[in-house]
Amino acid sequence: MNDFTFLSPTRLVVGRDAEKETGKWIKEYGGTTVLVHHDSGFVKQNGFVDKVIDMLKADGLKVVELGGVVPNPHLSKVYEGIELCKKEGVDFLLAIGGGSVIDSTKAIAMGLPYEGDVWDFFIEEDGVPHDVPTKSTPLGVILTIAATGSEASNSCVITKADENLKRFCDNDINRARFAIENPELTMTLPPFQTACGIIDIMSHSFERYFTPEKENDILTDYLCEAIFHTCMDCGRILMKDPENYEARASIMVASTLSHNGLTGMGRTGDWASHFIEHELSGEYQSVTHGAGLAVITPAWMKYVYKDNMDKFIKWATRVMGVSMDYGDPERTVLEAIDRLELFFLSLGVPTKLRDVPGVEDLDEEVMERMAKRVRVVHEDGSIGWVRRLNTEDIVEIFKLAM
Repeated sequence: MNDFTFLSPTRLVVGRDAEKETGKWIKEYGGTTVLVHHDSGFVKQNGFVDKVIDMLKADGLKVVELGGVVPNPHLSKVYEGIELCKKEGVDFLLAIGGGSVIDSTKAIAMGLPYEGDVWDFFIEEDGVPHDVPTKSTPLGVILTIAATGSEASNSCVITKADENLKRFCDNDINRARFAIENPELTMTLPPFQTACGIIDIMSHSFERYFTPEKENDILTDYLCEAIFHTCMDCGRILMKDPENYEARASIMVASTLSHNGLTGMGRTGDWASHFIEHELSGEYQSVTHGAGLAVITPAWMKYVYKDNMDKFIKWATRVMGVSMDYGDPERTVLEAIDRLELFFLSLGVPTKLRDVPGVEDLDEEVMERMAKRVRVVHEDGSIGWVRRLNTEDIVEIFKLAM
């Protein structure tokens, strides 16, 4: 186990009607004028946003509303939110939605007290960000989709749409003060959104489970495996019974625990699949992050598994239920990857790029453009820790994903 520091200050409030206490929690953290941020979608159309606003006003809070967040949230909306908050004297932000809304809210929260351009926190030169946030406006979350784990993570991902750039800022200053999780709010999600959320949750722990060969922490392996089993068991249940409260609750909490740092304690996360997918959904902004991960993650596995065979065999046998083939260990791993793809397909999510709507024009030239744009990690310009991947490797992974 590597040395580590673990921080997860976000208060989780889980249960039926948990959103009714939102005003209490906002006031506990000093909020008086609240930005309610959302995507103008179903939660607005079905009256839920207005219901929350009415409750906040009844609790004596001033409310400012801003909708319009899109998947792969845009920097332009962040700028709009910063200006609105400055104008209205906002001192607390409330995200109602999933990862895109939460990340947009986080970026506004960072940009509000900052004198420069909030994009400075997301762009780098030679691996060094232009600036690092030191202050952020307090924020809370009412979660309506279990997926990104952004409700308790330190990460914020924003897209500069005019340049097809999708970049992140990881900083503990991003963590929400509270996350309200009422599983009933996720029961009306379309099956595809539920499925993409489950894949995203699994991926956050895949990135922490598959580590450099020398790292082998027993406790954290079991924590990751618990997330995998939960997602697969509950995913199968929810495809048949979308209103199953226990499965919805388990998936919601799994989302939070998979990305609040718990499953990465004492180890080096790989994150190559996420970095590669960020370029895919940056180039093709209609691609849902979880759908992108469904094609990139198995392709990455096929490309790197030999670099940590022991860990891939452990996952194959303990999670995917493959019987160990001592005469051909590689067959064991490849069978597990096949089973993972079959699980994704059973959720209704494609596992090949050629089947993903909106990326039909993907050719090698586009692959190379995306590969060259990936945010590098190492001084040699590569990404990943299981295996260091250069531009040519990333192109090969895109080809495997076709």
